Parts: sequence; structure tokens; C-alpha cells
Amino acid sequence: MFKKKLFLLILVVFFMACDKNDDQPQNTPVSIDFSHSFNQQAIDSSSFNALDYTNGFGTILSLTRLRYLISQISFTNQQGIKTLVKDYQLVDLSQDNSLAINDILLPPGAYNLKMRFGFTEAANTSSIYPDLNAASWNVPDMLGGGYHYMQLEGRWLDPGDDPDEPFLYAYHTISAVQNPGPDNTREDTSIEIDLGEITVTQGATQINVTMDINQWFENPNLWDLNTLNGMLMGNYTAQKMMQENGQTVFSLETNTGD
Repeated sequence: MFKKKLFLLILVVFFMACDKNDDQPQNTPVSIDFSHSFNQQAIDSSSFNALDYTNGFGTILSLTRLRYLISQISFTNQQGIKTLVKDYQLVDLSQDNSLAINDILLPPGAYNLKMRFGFTEAANTSSIYPDLNAASWNVPDMLGGGYHYMQLEGRWLDPGDDPDEPFLYAYHTISAVQNPGPDNTREDTSIEIDLGEITVTQGATQINVTMDINQWFENPNLWDLNTLNGMLMGNYTAQKMMQENGQTVFSLETNTGD
């Protein structure tokens, strides 16, 4: 009799545990894809070198390189619990495997998605990230050290210029530095990107983060490549203008599926 009661008790505890587990939402896969456009024209590496884009200033330009650093990628649920899914990602338009963050697992629900363009000062220490060192992502010590935020490069010309002789531009963003040289001071110009609320559904959730490249050249500072086309890393005012323009660069799309 005792053994029979013990067996029944074990069965009850087992089924209660199963019911409890059934009530717990199971983790589901989430991916973040990075895409790029110029005034709603989709851009990928096959778009490089073509003088197909006109910015708000009226300058015709092409892209020959685009890579940038995203850090502190996190999801915060409605209870305020924050999950950091990746410390940083170097997104390189010429490297397909850098354009997505996979292997994220989260319970279904509503989350606030945030990330950062560049590194905070606390994380922006020279030479401590081997993969970024290998990618030649370091900033010279004379310009404050640490790492780049973005390298956007290409060619440009004004309407009426010889299309066979475009000029070069290098739109590089870093921490803003004053007094370039051995006594420089560095200022954090990274940008927190609050992408708002996303919903993770059971099955799979694909999140698309889009960069509108044109915003770097026009909002709120209309960018004149005749005067601001290179040597921008040591230009404190230019770096602050870039930080202002970067506030509206990123937007969010979410696709869900079963």
C-alpha cells in the first residue's frame, strides 16, 4: 500500500513539473540583418564604384567602401530585464558574413532593441580587440587612439564636372579629438540607437536594421564635399557634425514567421 501511494505521489509531482514547464515560453531564434540604402535605393557591394547617388547638397557620388562598428546590442523585456546578445559587430558591406547576427535565442514577447554606433569611451581602448586589430580598425594615438566608428569612402563630383575624373572622399568617424598630437583630448561621439519595440514570436523572428547612407550627408548638416572630403579624423567640428547627422541614419523593420 505504501509503495502504491509513493508511486502515485511521484506521478503527481512529475505531471505538475511537466505542466509548469509547459507554461514556460521556450526560447526561439532571432536574427538581426543589416541592410543599406541611399534615398530608398538598395545598396550592396555590387553597387560599389557607380556614380549613381545624389546627396542633399546636389553632389553626385559613389561608394567604394562602407564598414562600421555596432556595439552593445541588447534586448530589454517588459519587466526591464536586459539581455546583451553581442558586445560588438564590425559590419562590412563587402563581407556577406558580417551583415547578420545569428544564433540569438530569446523567449517570445515584446522587447526594446538598442545598440550603439561605435564604442563608448569605456570600451574604446586601443589594441584590445584582436579581430579589430587584424581589420586595421585602430585610430592612431596622435588622434586619440581607440577604434574607428565608420569608414565610408568613395568618389564624388559636382554637376558639370568631368565624370571621368571624380574626386576622392573619406568620411571616417571616430571619437572627436581636440588638440591632435601628444596632448590630445578625446570625446565620446558614439551614438545610442534606440530602435523601439520589436515582437519576438514563437518560430523565428528576423529583424532588419537599415542604414540610410544619405542621412550622413544631409540631416541636419548639409554636407559639402568640396570642403569636407578628407582629413576629417582630426577635425573636431566635423566629427561633431557627423554625430549629429548619425542620429537619423538607422531604422527598423521586423519580419516574423513560424
